[in-house]
Amino acid sequence: MSDYAYGYCEMPCALCTRYRTNGKSRCPGCSHDGYYTEPCKVYRCCKEKKMIQCGLCEDFPCERLGKMGDFSDLSTNHAKERNSRRIAAEGYEKWYVEYKERADLLTLALDRYNNGRMKRFLCELFIQQDIEVLRKIMLRAEPLTGTQKEKGKVFQEIVESVLTKCD
Repeated sequence: MSDYAYGYCEMPCALCTRYRTNGKSRCPGCSHDGYYTEPCKVYRCCKEKKMIQCGLCEDFPCERLGKMGDFSDLSTNHAKERNSRRIAAEGYEKWYVEYKERADLLTLALDRYNNGRMKRFLCELFIQQDIEVLRKIMLRAEPLTGTQKEKGKVFQEIVESVLTKCD
């Protein structure tokens, strides 16, 4: 089993706020039998076909995946679709290496720069942005010092600066 949970629909579970929450509302992720697996048609289909990812299926893309949208409480910028197409084109292993790096970088960002009010911002950032952009942000933020609140504020400024230059 993989270190980080993922959705069979290619939802990057380890980058989700529900996965990153402590307590009763924490979701362990779809590949670890999370909250959303039971009602999910994609989950059931992948289990029936003994597949670890929908994007690996010979029927991809199909109607089941096509009807799934973004979560209402987390803007993923169509991460499931992007990830599905990447896995279909490049394979699960290549996708997972980058996914693991994203999850590791998010863990670091939450530890170093979360001022207590940034979890959603950080999760959406690490879901939506290209890995190169995330690496650049983390590199620029590495020398930050101060309180969590101070580091969080400057981190957000770094993000804005890097994203403005990428547009």
